[in-house]
Amino acid sequence: MRRLTITVDEEVFQRARKDVAAGRAESVSAWVSDAMARKARALQELMAELEELNRTRPPSSQAIATAARSLGKSKAWVTERLGLSKGRGT
Repeated sequence: MRRLTITVDEEVFQRARKDVAAGRAESVSAWVSDAMARKARALQELMAELEELNRTRPPSSQAIATAARSLGKSKAWVTERLGLSKGRGT
């Protein structure tokens, strides 16, 4: 485990505290750790699905744009990771 200091919006912090109070998380720290792990898995799964799609049929510019928004990355980043030609999806 690694300890870190983060800054979050008050609304997010209050949601975490409510979940702890309701027994849905052991602590705010556990809530944040779980959220980070879930996001990492979701992003990994999204890229794996996009890579699989690319193996069978290159994704459309719209699919690349959607993936980029979901990943919080640029279309160029997604295109590069998929090994597509420069300019596609940008």
